[in-house]
Amino acid sequence: MTIAVQDFRERMEDKQSVYKTEVLGIKQMGWWREKPYPHILPEDSWSLNLWEEISYKAIQCFAQSEIAWHNQKNNMLSSQVMSVNIFFPLKQHLDLLKPWLSRYYSDVKNVTDLDFEYIGPKNRNYFNERGGRGQNRTSSDISIVWEDKDKGRNMLLLEYKFTEPNFGECSQENNPNRQRCFSSRRVVFSPHTQCHKAQAGRTYWDRVLSEDTPFHRKQLVAAHYCPFRYDFYQLMRNQLLAHCIESDHAAGFNQVDFGVMYHADSDKLLRMSHPFGGERDPLRAWPNLLKNPEAFHPFTVQDFLDAIDKSLPDDLAGWRAYLKQRYGV
Repeated sequence: MTIAVQDFRERMEDKQSVYKTEVLGIKQMGWWREKPYPHILPEDSWSLNLWEEISYKAIQCFAQSEIAWHNQKNNMLSSQVMSVNIFFPLKQHLDLLKPWLSRYYSDVKNVTDLDFEYIGPKNRNYFNERGGRGQNRTSSDISIVWEDKDKGRNMLLLEYKFTEPNFGECSQENNPNRQRCFSSRRVVFSPHTQCHKAQAGRTYWDRVLSEDTPFHRKQLVAAHYCPFRYDFYQLMRNQLLAHCIESDHAAGFNQVDFGVMYHADSDKLLRMSHPFGGERDPLRAWPNLLKNPEAFHPFTVQDFLDAIDKSLPDDLAGWRAYLKQRYGV
């Protein structure tokens, strides 16, 4: 008899369902696309998805900064909510981030800011996108500003993943000729005739093919299909966002890098649907497209918490216990 083994998402669904009923005391199902799910909260109880010590302040902060909550904010597997549960309490303890950052940057003097759904300096719209912070705009889940030993300002943008199986594919909605996506050479040679996003006014390809592009043009045609059609779409947008902010003199940053923070057990995230250059792990394949591979950093949430655990003050003991009980990290 073969016993089915639960994958990571299924285990997390069960864990959140138990937390919802046994800790939050909610037995009512939540709904998504007209179907009930045990790991989703009723819409009017969505704020319980946040750690109770930060719930009011986080919601108030998002409102004041005009940051949109994602449309699945009542889903207990929401990566946005998890990132807020982890990072929002650290806004008052920025010094805790230094030992973690120092593992990757040798010249960190201090950490000066932490924000959510960052899109760049105010009134910037690098890619001609609609919407705003957290909604219909390329936004980094977390932005961390740090000062180096020469007093230069630097930034790290993070895309946060919990149970997602990939980094999002390029939407084909309203694309009148989807077959165009399967010739990388044609797309790279003439994106304004071969890419629906470019025709819709998005300026991703203008940035990708610019003189100061962060990408290796030769690597963009390493596969027969558009390199951003499948697993790299979200990575491309965030890497470009980091590049645009770094190149924007008004922003005032010496260096802006992009990284991904993910749960170490999220095995599906690390298996691309379409291998690129013979590599199936997107976090290993992605740096091969970059002129400067060191501008991209993969992190696990477990390693992050391990780095800051050694210096936790007493007033964060409850927060740390919450993360262990809620998420098992």
